[in-house]
Amino acid sequence: MKRDISPVAPECLHLTRKDMVNTRRNALLERNRQLGRIEAALARMEGGQFGICAQCNGSIPRGMLEADPAMVRCPDCLRIC
Repeated sequence: MKRDISPVAPECLHLTRKDMVNTRRNALLERNRQLGRIEAALARMEGGQFGICAQCNGSIPRGMLEADPAMVRCPDCLRIC
């Protein structure tokens, strides 16, 4: 017996097709946002600006960059924002 294993929301969630489309759209938007952050980090690496705060030109701690390589602000500037 062949089963349909297409990604469909369980009936108990009562999601409409519009809900599913919006969920997929939001996932794609988030993926594109992350991709943009990664590309910007790579550009900063190539330009010698990786690890330098975009706001104050201070140093971004290594631990923060290991957690999020696309980080653009130091801890002090993050507190200000």
